[in-house]
Formats: sequence, C-alpha cells, structure tokens
Amino acid sequence: MQEQKKRKRYEKDGKGLKLAAIQCTKTNCRCPHLECVLAIACSGLSEINTWHHLSDCEHVCNLCHDSFMQNTNTDLGSLISWKIKWEQNNQSEPCLKLYITEELLPYWIMCSQCGKWRRMPGDLIGVDQDKWSCTEDLGISCSSAEDPAVKYVTKTGWLERLTVPPLLKESPAEPFLIHYYSDGVGMSSSPSTDTMDEDIIAEPVVSDGPLDCYFKPFNQPGQQGKALCFRPDIMEMDEECNFPEFKLYQVFYLAIRNLILAMWNLNPKKHLVISEVQKAIIVRGLVRIRYGEEAIRVLSFLTQRGIVNTGILPLNTVDPADMILTPKTKPHVTVIGAGIAGLAAARQLTMFGYEVKILEARNRIGGRILDDESFGTSIAKGAQFITGCINNPATLMCKQLDLPLHIIRDYGCELFLDTGEVVTPAQDRRVDLHFNSLLDATAEWKLVRLNLGKMNQNTNEADSDACHSQTSLDHKLKELHMIAQKKHRHEFEGIEKLLLQFHFSNLEYACGSALHTVSAMWWDQNEEYSQFTGEHAYIYGGYSKICEGLVEGLDVSFDEEVTKIDYSAKRVRIKTQRNEHITDKVIVTLPIAVLKSKPGLFNPSLPPTKESAIRKIGAGCIEKIALKFSHNFWKDRIKGGDFFGHVPISSEVRGLFAIFYDLNPGAKDGPHILMSVISGEALNFKKHTADVNVMRSCHHLLRQIFGNGVPFPEQYWITNWSKDPFSQMSYSYMRVGSSGKDYDLMAMDVEDKVFFAGEGTNRRFPQTATGAYLSGIREACKIVERGFEEAET
Repeated sequence: MQEQKKRKRYEKDGKGLKLAAIQCTKTNCRCPHLECVLAIACSGLSEINTWHHLSDCEHVCNLCHDSFMQNTNTDLGSLISWKIKWEQNNQSEPCLKLYITEELLPYWIMCSQCGKWRRMPGDLIGVDQDKWSCTEDLGISCSSAEDPAVKYVTKTGWLERLTVPPLLKESPAEPFLIHYYSDGVGMSSSPSTDTMDEDIIAEPVVSDGPLDCYFKPFNQPGQQGKALCFRPDIMEMDEECNFPEFKLYQVFYLAIRNLILAMWNLNPKKHLVISEVQKAIIVRGLVRIRYGEEAIRVLSFLTQRGIVNTGILPLNTVDPADMILTPKTKPHVTVIGAGIAGLAAARQLTMFGYEVKILEARNRIGGRILDDESFGTSIAKGAQFITGCINNPATLMCKQLDLPLHIIRDYGCELFLDTGEVVTPAQDRRVDLHFNSLLDATAEWKLVRLNLGKMNQNTNEADSDACHSQTSLDHKLKELHMIAQKKHRHEFEGIEKLLLQFHFSNLEYACGSALHTVSAMWWDQNEEYSQFTGEHAYIYGGYSKICEGLVEGLDVSFDEEVTKIDYSAKRVRIKTQRNEHITDKVIVTLPIAVLKSKPGLFNPSLPPTKESAIRKIGAGCIEKIALKFSHNFWKDRIKGGDFFGHVPISSEVRGLFAIFYDLNPGAKDGPHILMSVISGEALNFKKHTADVNVMRSCHHLLRQIFGNGVPFPEQYWITNWSKDPFSQMSYSYMRVGSSGKDYDLMAMDVEDKVFFAGEGTNRRFPQTATGAYLSGIREACKIVERGFEEAET
C-alpha cells in the first residue's frame, strides 16, 4: 500500500498552540489519532508528517520505519535473519511492514477477571490465558478503561484495510500442512517447517493414536480430493456463499478455518468450544481481537454442517452458544425412524438446544442396522462395512467410543470352482482386466450420450439421456462384451466365461439388484463426487454400538408405526397406530421401499417431483447367511485373507454364495464363522426355498470346495430384509429410468415442514450407513439455517 502523508495541523486555544489529533486518510482509516506502535526512534505520538499504515489504530512513524534502512536500529540483524527464514517457507515477499507485523507488534490478551482487552508487554506464547489478569500481570486495576483502539477492530472494513494479511503463530494446523507455503494457508512461518523441495508429497503423520491415521482434514498438493477433505489454500464454494466478505481476502478466513479443523481432528472426543479456539489464535496486533470475533462465526458454520462437533459427544455438558449460533426461537422437531439417519438428525438438533422426539415403528433402534450375537460374537445382519476409513464419520464415532476396527485384509481373493479347484492368478487377472475395460467403456458411452444431450441443448440430466435412460447395465455390458470379443477375435469360454459371471455377481451385490434393472447411465452416479478413501473395515461390536451411542440422551418412543403425516395446517399432525403427535417440523427417514408402499401417507400428497423420485429410485435387496462351525477349515487355503470367492456354474445362480467372509479371522478358540450373500436373480431361489434348505445348499457348496471334512454348521441364520415390513429392502440403487437428480429431489423438503433423510436421499454417498448418517446431519443443518432466515424475516 501507498504510504500516508498528512500535514501537521494546529489550532489555537487560550493557552496558545497545541498539536491537534491527526487523522489518517489512507484507505478511509478510522483511527482518531496517529500513534507509533514501535516508538523505537520516536516518542510514540510524534509530529512526523509521514506515517506507515498497518491497520486502523496501528501505524509506524517514518523515523522508526527508516531506522531499519539506515542501519541505526539494533533489530536490523533480526530483520535479516527473519527474511532468510521467511523466503524458505513462504511465497510472499518479506517486506519491512510484514516483519513489523510478524515480529514487533504487541500481543493483545483478554483479562480473565474483567474481560477487557489489554496490550501485553511480552510474548503470548506459553502464557496461561485463563489466569492472566490486569492486576497480577500488568499491575493496573481492572477498572482502568479499555484502550479506545479496541472498539474500532469490529467495524466494517477493518480487516480489508490491513496492509499485510495476519498469519497465525503456533497454529495446530501446522503439522497437517507441512507441504504448503505457510502464508498461503494463513500460518506464520516456523523455523521447523519443511521446505517445498520434495519430489514426492507424503501424507503428514500427525499422531499415532488409535485410528488417528484416518483423520486427514486437508487435501495435500497433487493428490485427488477425498470426501470431507478441505483445500487449505482456497475457500470452498459453500464457504464463499456464507462468507462473501472474505472472497477477495481468503487467507483471513483460511487461517481460522484451518485452525478449527486441526483442533477438532486432534481431539474429536470433546466439544470444541469458542473459548478454546480463541485462545489458540496467536497473532500479533489488534487483529487478534477481530479474529476472535470471526472465529465465532466460522466455528458455528463448521459445527452446523457437521464438520466439527459432530458424532457422539456428551449431551447437555456444553452450552450450545459456546459452539454454534442458533436462532432464539427453536421449533419442535419430530423424527420418524430411529435408524442411523434419524438418530444423527435428532442428536445434532438436541446438541444445538432443540426439543426433538423420535418415533420408531419397531421395538428397537437401528433400522437396517442389526447385529446378532447368538454366535458368541457380533455379526451384522444389516449394514456392516466402513467403505473407506479416511475422514469417515463412522471412523470418527468409533474413535469417540473407543471401538476397535478390523481392517479387511485383501491379500488377493482366492477364487474357487465348485470342484475345489483354484482359479490361477493369470486367469483371474485376464478376466478382471476385461471386466474393468467393460466398465470403462460404459463410462465413455455415458459421456458421449451426455455430450450429445448438451449439443441438443438438453442441460437437464434426465432430458439429456432421453433416448438412453431405459438402457440397463446388463444390456450395455453384454453389448460391449460382444463387441470386445469380435474386436479381439477371442470368445470367452469355460473358466473365463464363468469368471466373468463372478464379476457380474459382485456388481449386483454392490448395486443391490439384478443388472437388468440397473441404469447403465447412472448406476455409479455418485462417483462424480469425492468418495471416502483408505482401507475398508468392520467394527468390533458392529454398527449397533454406534447407534447405541447416538441414542443416548434422546427421547425415543417405540412401537409407533406412522399411518399419516398431515402437514396441511401450520403445524404437522402425525398419526401412529397408538398416538397422535403435533410438531412444527418432521424429518422422515423411512426407506424408499416403505415410501413406495404407503402412497397415502402424506396429506396433502407430496409434490409430483417428489413422488416421481420415490417411484424411480430402486429399492435394492441382498440377503445374508451366516454359519458357525466347530473349527476353521478354510484358513489354510485362503492365504491369510478375510474373504474368498466362489465362481458360479451359470449366470442364473451367479448371486448365490459368490463370496464368503471370515468374520472372526485369526481366532484360535473360535467362534469360527463364515458369512455369505445372496443377490441378484439368486434371490428368487431364496424366496421359494425354506431357510434350512438354503443353509444345506451353502453347506453342500463348501464341502464341494473344501472336501467332505467340512462339518455341519453348529448354528446358522438367514436374513429376510425383503419381508421386514419396516424396511422391505437393503439399500437403494439407480433403477432403469432414474438418475442422480432423483436423489436430490428426495433430499428436498416440502413447505419447510416435511424433511427427508436416509441413504436413499444422499446423492454423494447412497447405499451406505455413512450416507444415511450424513443425510441426517444435512437435514439438521437445514432446520437451523431456516431458523435464522425466519428470524431475519
């Protein structure tokens, strides 16, 4: 910035001439008088006519400024040393004003007794801010007036008039961001920070505690994005919308946001409150006061969206005002369904001070999460795996509850034929490459269709695919398979043909339906978004442990099957088979299949777009079978992995016991348990076969693979999700004729009274317990935001 020059102005009074208050006109500076903050070569208030603007109420006179240039300042050596360090770790030029801001401005601290801001005479780092007081540390009375400069810090435009961006010292984010230039992410350069010379960027390791390796809140340079991962050097679109004043001065916002994310990830077992964040803001100058004020808004924003202060934290131990800004008037909210989506929404709102009641049709919590312990250990009948542990909310909640994870060991999945013969690696690799090439070709076909749609000015997803929305994934894969065989003059026969059916069966397992019902255009629409990465795992004790943690302290009424949701009046009237409930807002977390089966549930009827989405989205289903044996007869043949595959004898039964999981690997004394799945067309076999005969078929197959020494199961169970009246399904999928837009339509609320959550409303993470959980957080966020909008109106 240009330097400000102002002539001395004198006025006459009865005693003669005196120096008038000099105003700084630089960038509309609102400082009532100019006072040198260094007072190295002057006496503070000086009759100098050249002033260097740092901020409103923080200036350096020309005498002190030029003393550095004229070698008359004893700090010149420190300046040179600082410049050398700065150039190693930062991208901006190390100018004198930056040095003064970074190293010479005084710290400001709030008195723990009177709450007034005071200028510190020494260093803030290492000071116990909870005990610092005017009397003990400054030797002045708390009744002494606060410096007039403090009131100017919160005025509009104050941050924009700073000469150089303020950077945080000793930021907790530093260990996470060693591969970034410090000043680009809002941090002051540290002598210990690594330089940027590395050819390969390694993921920073912040802690080696249980599960800590999965907490990575920041993207690293050159890496693809991860779900719930932030670029530390730029604001997200959502952040720009909510903090437009920082759009041109992003480093101001980034400094606070990065600090908050780091603090939360370093200790997600306790609430992160504003007082702790404010104490962690270490920066020289008056800007520390302003940063403390802005931190309230940023922490509230991140808390509201479930980025921090989420998961399973104790209720009623922290005042919500210490974490989040909430409307003064809070509506009563009723949640229908005590699955993980409903529990997440209810807990989030309860933590924010809302009154919430959950209505559950069953006599238990969990919904499609159900764990069985009849075998002597917990086995999941429903949701089971954490698909990608990094930044996954399920991983977070496991850490909060001290639940250990079992990481799925993938040493190569051994594939067995019915004869017990093992598929060779060469055969497996060849067919695997072919299968993946079919998926790649399907993706290219989709891209061509979309581009043609755009050329025809059909920008809507559904319209752009008007000619191909009815194409099934089964049809497209078969078509591409035939083309590939002709192109390479190689026809798949024998084991290769059966291996391809094995891969198709896994795809049906993933989609939750036979491939002829799955949309070729949109079956993997969520891959457009960053997904959770890292190892897959399952929870010792199961997802039920998470649900038990979420429900603690919540108000749940069981055996309350909802028969009517009437939102025709100002308040919503909910009828169940037992009671009637009146509420301001309702969050519906019923599965897609249940919504399909209850066309008259809502009064008035849902909007046509919502009803269309309910019809179009598929209600997928898989069933599980678990068998307990007297000993582990499979371990010597599967090379230490946690699962093995079975190659089907035909396409008609490819979904029958295609994969087996060892659910207690490494246990010498048992229990010894195998679990398999039934998916796709094979569900018809289960539908028309008694459970005991399904079990016998599975046992017969295991004897074919491993020999007649396979013992008869000691215990077994088989799930029946399709017959469960309160589920009727396992997870959603993109049915032929649907698109990702239908998930968005499902997520839309109706008249700001009826909200929807569940995995079938989450476009980014459908089909997963994590997606269901995040949808509940999303709806809680909406209700809080609407409260502010109503208050403003």
